[in-house]
Amino acid sequence: MVPGPDFSDEILERFRAEYPLILTTSHVAEMMHSTIGDVRDKVHRGEIRGFRWGQQFRFLRDEVLEDMRRYSPGDPIPDDEALR
Repeated sequence: MVPGPDFSDEILERFRAEYPLILTTSHVAEMMHSTIGDVRDKVHRGEIRGFRWGQQFRFLRDEVLEDMRRYSPGDPIPDDEALR
């Protein structure tokens, strides 16, 4: 289940209660029901905002939730230029 624009406040609050403010790649993969590799790919493509912490990525929880809400299932996939 990927959060879309109709993602309820109740579900967002559950994510906020269950996950820390600073997330690991593993946390984000769990939230998105995807793999760690998928998360890394999304960071490199600019679809998810993250920052380097040594050789690893870290993410701000509210930015991840905002990025996840950006797209709904069935939306056309944006080209690379639209993500910048």
